[in-house]
Amino acid sequence: MSWEVRIMPFEISSSEKKGWFSLTLFRKNWTRFWPLAAGYGLIQFFALPMDLITQAGYGVGRNSSLSQRFAGEIFSATGWAAPLGLVFGLLAAMALFFYLMNNRSVGMLHALPIRREGLFLTNWMTGLSFFLIPNAVVTLIALAVEGVFGAPQPGLTLRWFALHTVVAMFFFCFAVCCAMFTGHILALPVFYGVLNGLVSGLCMLVDNAMDVLLVGYAGNDLFRSSLTRWCTPLWHLMLNLQSGDRVDGVYHTAAGTSVALGYCLVLGAVFTLIAVLVYQHRQLERAGDVVTVGWVRPVFQWGVGICAGLAFGTVLYENFFRRQGAWAFVAAVTLCAVLGAFVARMFLKKTLRVFAEGWKGCLTVGLCMLLLLGGAKADLFGYQKWTPDPALVESVYLGNLQTSPYDSGYSGVEFSDPELIAEVIALHKTLLEELDTLEWARRNGNEVYTTSDGWETSTGTGLRLEYHMKDGAFVNRWYRSIPISVEGLADPDSYAARLEALLNQPELVKKMYLGWMEEPEKAVVSGWLSNARTEERGDADLTEKQARELWDAFLEDLEAGRIHRYLLDDRARMENCYYTDLEFELSLTYYLETGERDVSSGHMSVTVQKTATSMIKVLEREGLTGLLRSRETENIPDTDIAVD
Repeated sequence: MSWEVRIMPFEISSSEKKGWFSLTLFRKNWTRFWPLAAGYGLIQFFALPMDLITQAGYGVGRNSSLSQRFAGEIFSATGWAAPLGLVFGLLAAMALFFYLMNNRSVGMLHALPIRREGLFLTNWMTGLSFFLIPNAVVTLIALAVEGVFGAPQPGLTLRWFALHTVVAMFFFCFAVCCAMFTGHILALPVFYGVLNGLVSGLCMLVDNAMDVLLVGYAGNDLFRSSLTRWCTPLWHLMLNLQSGDRVDGVYHTAAGTSVALGYCLVLGAVFTLIAVLVYQHRQLERAGDVVTVGWVRPVFQWGVGICAGLAFGTVLYENFFRRQGAWAFVAAVTLCAVLGAFVARMFLKKTLRVFAEGWKGCLTVGLCMLLLLGGAKADLFGYQKWTPDPALVESVYLGNLQTSPYDSGYSGVEFSDPELIAEVIALHKTLLEELDTLEWARRNGNEVYTTSDGWETSTGTGLRLEYHMKDGAFVNRWYRSIPISVEGLADPDSYAARLEALLNQPELVKKMYLGWMEEPEKAVVSGWLSNARTEERGDADLTEKQARELWDAFLEDLEAGRIHRYLLDDRARMENCYYTDLEFELSLTYYLETGERDVSSGHMSVTVQKTATSMIKVLEREGLTGLLRSRETENIPDTDIAVD
């Protein structure tokens, strides 16, 4: 009796097999995960067709036609494509590629007579069908509803279908790409969520770090940049999905539609290609690992260290060490970066015992953070000391100022006069000589002191400087806390005196009050006195003639430089300014780009000042000076006031 032993060949990798698509696996995916597609379709049904039926049920009695209401609802429903795709794209990727996270499943499926690319394509096509089929069904139902009620909107409905399908597939491709880099099912939603907001989150953290380290940093410049928006899919898509103009009930959405479609199609293809390439070389035995790709493992450790350092270091600094200064921030971020790197290594090694073999790499992360943030604090690139060449500046904007009196002149101002620009830059240079003072004030706040008589002797203001350069560049500096004192204002060479002198240039004062008006002298005016010395300390109405004369007098005082702005509520400010304000309601005529005439309304509040002689003369002539409240009249009983 003889025995014949046959050894069957064992194929290690399915990448050598010839199958590119498995109909059986496709059907199996639908059998197992149909509730996912059904849930997605049910939400879409209530979001569009059911909403249209509800709108039709309202009947008549609205200002818009049923067709216009349908158009508005479809347009609004399109905006849900991004958040809905964000959630269901992830769920579909987790369901269809879960087998890569389990040792038994990954071995079984890769023993099938189909290539890796075939497995990927089959699951990818299943994901497409999860969104394409429900959206197509909902679209047909919506078109039927529109037809039944006689308000067809085929263009907007097909736009809804295209954008919801493409956006959902984009997020699905993004989630699949993330799945190729991890072997742990719980790590996938974490990676997916972090990467969706990584750029905007990092920009926010870096903005905050630079704000702490650099005096004058404008804040949120990186976070508000177009690059940040483009690298944050949910933010970018929601902006473009809802972009469009409505003219006579018709929505014109070509620009937003093309941007959203192009963004999703291009990036979706890029993510799919990356996913396929990584899948081809994926080490299947790493199922269960947090990171499966070798070269990504150190990137993961460094990324976690940097993000943890900036995030948790900021929290630590803001809550416990803010008054210790910027170097305390550097130390807190460095410490948290080292700890974050150790935690990341624990996840990679799946053990807590990583100190002995990993301390050098973790300390390297901390050392790099120390050098980067320390270099920023030392201002190695001259950010804090920079001022522009006046000849290269096109215009300057001054904003975020805390000046008094607290009327409509409490605003920013932009100008392009070369002499004023030179004064601003001279002021800026004087301000930079007090960097230590500015840093202390930013950290501790401005101290406010008053005399026993109520005069301020010390306070603070903010200052935003925006330089628009002749080459098109834009440079922004923001000083949030600038100490202002009586002693500083008395020194003509100090930044405080320079700033107050600049703000009281007649041209700038006029712009502060009237910069938003085209022809203020032609304004139609009505008005009243607020906070007047009446029996109830309330308002006193002005006649149309009085309001017109006071407005004209106000314009004269502005032109003559008799209206003043103050950085400090000192004796000069309090003795010159009344507590009573003139309130003007304005009707202004302006012309559109088409040449058509239009009218806008506005409000202007003006504190009465003793130096405004034209206004004072009108008030005296009209017998209204008795209504003016000042420090000298505060103790006079209001019952003795005769109101004209």
